[in-house]
Amino acid sequence: MTMKPIIGMTACRGEGKVFKTNDTYVEAILRAGGIPVLLPIAQGLEDCARLAAMADGVLIPGGVDMAPQHFGEEPAKEVTCIDHQLDDFELELIRQAAALGKPMLAICRGHQVVNVAFGGTLYQDIPGQCPQAGGHYQATDSRAEPYHTVEVLPGTFLAAAMGEGAVLTNSYHHQAIREVAPGFTVSARAKDGIIEGIENADGSIVGVQWHPECMEERYPRFRGIFRAFVERAAAK
Repeated sequence: MTMKPIIGMTACRGEGKVFKTNDTYVEAILRAGGIPVLLPIAQGLEDCARLAAMADGVLIPGGVDMAPQHFGEEPAKEVTCIDHQLDDFELELIRQAAALGKPMLAICRGHQVVNVAFGGTLYQDIPGQCPQAGGHYQATDSRAEPYHTVEVLPGTFLAAAMGEGAVLTNSYHHQAIREVAPGFTVSARAKDGIIEGIENADGSIVGVQWHPECMEERYPRFRGIFRAFVERAAAK
């Protein structure tokens, strides 16, 4: 019998003294055949190294804005909600997991943090810095509803997982990747040019800007992202 892989998912702070993640991430990993385990913020290199070693794969979910100091900038006025401890924890965990060759799936904020972890930069605020861009932040009470078109580029690991070409995705972000990190390529873009997917050369790290965990139950095409990730983690 093939053992189910352990998928470590970083947890953010909720109200009060709790750590949390949305249940949609948990359910998507369970449906894909993985065992989800929450990873609360741990301090120090040794903690992150041990957590990365424990997990067969790492999922970096959505969340608050990333502090722009991590890519050499001061905050724009639209950046109002950050968590430096979460930034530091996720950046270190990502680097440790990559050093161990652990597969990673990064979603929304996670997709941005992965890019910064390896030397990329972000647009701090799409409306302020990309006035030509279309809408990228729909009402939060319609998280499973398609919103704008994303083009998944052929020949990418993302295309192998979910199919190439146009797809309607949901969208909940005002930050986005600006300069892609060295060693990564773009795997998907919105019609307005905003980067919606990145991946590294061997496909062990895949990031998407939308929230497939909110859509995969109603729209099976998105399940392939989680299946491909969990299969890679199982193979490790």
